[in-house]
Amino acid sequence: METILRREEMAEIMLLPIRHHSPACSLQIKKMIESWKPSSILVEGPENANSLREIMVHEETRAPFAIYYSYHDREGKLSKEKAYYKCYYPFLEYSPELTALREAKKRGMEAAFIDLPYGDILAASREGKGLLKDEEKNSYNDDYLLSRNTYIKRLCEKTGLRNFDEFWEKYFEINGLYEEGDVWFSHLFTYCSLARENTPPESMEEDGCLKREAHMAAKIIQCAMAHGAKGRAEERWEEDLMAWMDPYRILVITGGFHTPGIRERLADGRWEETKRLLDNPSARIPKEDQSVYLMPYSMEAADALNGYASGMPFAGFYQKVWEGIGEMDAPYEKAVLDMLVSAGKEVRKKEGYLSTYDEICAWQMAKGLGELRSKPQPGAYELLDAVLSSYIKGEYNIASAMPMLVLKKQMTGRGMGSLCPLADVPPILHDFEMRCKAFGLKVRSTSEMETVLSIFSSRKHRNESMFFHQMVFLGTPFARRVKGPNLQQGKDKNLIRETWKYKWSAEVPAALIDVSVHGATIEEAAASLVGERLKGETGAGRAAVLLTQVFEMGLSGQLEAVYERVQELIVQDTDFYSMAEAVKALTMMEELSGLYGSALEISRLLLESVRKLIGLLPSMAGIKEENLPSCMDAVKMLYQITGKGSDMEQEKEAYFGALDEMCRDEGIHAGLHGCIWGILYGSGRETAIEVEKACLGYLTGTRGQLLQTAVFFRGLFYTAKDLIFIGGKILEMLDDFFGKVEENEFMELLPQLRMAFTYFTPGETDKIAKMAAGLHGKGREDILYRKEILPEWYAYGRELDAYARGHMHKA
Repeated sequence: METILRREEMAEIMLLPIRHHSPACSLQIKKMIESWKPSSILVEGPENANSLREIMVHEETRAPFAIYYSYHDREGKLSKEKAYYKCYYPFLEYSPELTALREAKKRGMEAAFIDLPYGDILAASREGKGLLKDEEKNSYNDDYLLSRNTYIKRLCEKTGLRNFDEFWEKYFEINGLYEEGDVWFSHLFTYCSLARENTPPESMEEDGCLKREAHMAAKIIQCAMAHGAKGRAEERWEEDLMAWMDPYRILVITGGFHTPGIRERLADGRWEETKRLLDNPSARIPKEDQSVYLMPYSMEAADALNGYASGMPFAGFYQKVWEGIGEMDAPYEKAVLDMLVSAGKEVRKKEGYLSTYDEICAWQMAKGLGELRSKPQPGAYELLDAVLSSYIKGEYNIASAMPMLVLKKQMTGRGMGSLCPLADVPPILHDFEMRCKAFGLKVRSTSEMETVLSIFSSRKHRNESMFFHQMVFLGTPFARRVKGPNLQQGKDKNLIRETWKYKWSAEVPAALIDVSVHGATIEEAAASLVGERLKGETGAGRAAVLLTQVFEMGLSGQLEAVYERVQELIVQDTDFYSMAEAVKALTMMEELSGLYGSALEISRLLLESVRKLIGLLPSMAGIKEENLPSCMDAVKMLYQITGKGSDMEQEKEAYFGALDEMCRDEGIHAGLHGCIWGILYGSGRETAIEVEKACLGYLTGTRGQLLQTAVFFRGLFYTAKDLIFIGGKILEMLDDFFGKVEENEFMELLPQLRMAFTYFTPGETDKIAKMAAGLHGKGREDILYRKEILPEWYAYGRELDAYARGHMHKA
């Protein structure tokens, strides 16, 4: 805690450092406001969100929520790409900043955010640093400078704690319940100062920290000048002289890392320098290109463990602690006990093995660990360790991890916030409501609804389908297609209707606000997002899939641009699997283009991509095992496409030429080799006898070739499974193969054999079994009914009986 007294301005300034999402900080701030009674409260936060403060503290607004900032760099001030930027400033029920704003309203005090506007923070940051980091979501209140450096690492090692979060909980969260405010804030200020001293100045410069602190310090001075002695004299206050001479008290609440920097800026030696910033503001980012809204948020999104270092982790756990502060003497103990019981109950429901005794042991373990670690109460890390030691039976691995997964989910929390009716919303939400009304969608119900759309015969249904596709493309959880032609996956092309399920939830407006930076309407945002994806590095496959999505969304204004981009990438792309994805998407699109009424020349694009894919085919002979399914799919797909009509005759010959070249390659993958032989047989270019000779080559070759026989059959059955039924020698060869391999080799090859026989229906498998038994003079009854029971079978049966009996007794 730092207090600055300015006699000239008759203002007293108190600087309080905080950590975002800290219950202890919130508790101490409430106490400090009560005892110090400030006149104004200034809070770290972009100043262009000041218009939202009334909504944030409204009695009907429920945390968690977030301030959503967005900026469209139309003038290219940050980069030549003129990109879209966005970030989030989340608030939980116990966030110190929110507590301060609520206390200010309750006591009739002035309050304001004092940080640079979001766009100016971006301008103050270097590329790839601060809020310009290349992440899916950037959080405004990123604590990483406070929690990650060499000093903090050494401190955790010295205190024997695993990480900064555990250190913070022990020395600041739990201790914050017992220490007086001035002592507690003094300890926190000392820690923050040491953390700052061990951070390179260039890191603070790159993140825009120094410019932000200078701006916040200037705003504090502005408040002091406006409300101090000079300001009050100008306003001709007619009050008691002694009251008039009382200093104007300004409480400043900022992230702990910034507090020492702001204190330095407000020192006597730099006061005038900082004050001059008010007369010479730095170049500002245009306000009209920036937007700021409140949006409902979730505990999962706010939790630091989800990848956003936006404050403390375990939002659900600390929410329970916050609810217990003031209500009981030991809120941490109560939170730990509640979560042990609730996690135990859920694990028992899912797994069935956890007992009340296990829960008692876990509770005793948590309390014992807390005492051993010199903590007044057990905290989050004692809870985690107690569940790990008492709820996990045996080794901790994927199979036994259920209790930890359940606990961590509960510690994260499931809460979702809501905004009061006065909250302003971006135009995209109004557009969403208007379109739902036009289509007669029931969005006031929380039940999932279903609608069936005749997309090829009804224009209204086609428009509704386009709306649903746009909502899916924008990443909202509003609708999902359960049936209908799928252009991306090339499935269900025979269906002429789409079946959609849709449901309104609080996540829908949050997701729409998230993409509102891209446009004022659903269609405009989707079109803008398509443009963004076109700018990024992509292959022909992804671009072709994007073309199908644009087609389904009905974004006619984007079709030509995406079409041209696909055409460019088909020429440039040399990735076989990317080109195969492109051929697959374009084939489906070409087959349905007549029904959709498309004027695009898809057939020309498809022809170009087929030629390119055939040209790449010979290079795929020696593929890796994990790529076999994808490669066989592509080979079979090319066979189907080139065999459709006379207009593909030239490509058909090129395709079979490529297959011949691959077969001559000594390094060809056995599975791909079998797949090609199946296609050659199916096309009539090779006889069954020639296929049998190819099989015999593996069976009579080297030991290595023999062991590749199972993979060869896997590829062969994928494209020509009927060979096994036509009366030839394929089945005899398989039988011969099984006789030649050792038991351990057979077990190693078993996964490939299983894959080979998955292409057969149950009826076909039964027929094969009957044929195989006939090779050895056996029938169905000889296999199903045995006179003797093997000892291994009997032992296994006893083991199963004992296992079932044990579970029945537990139940």
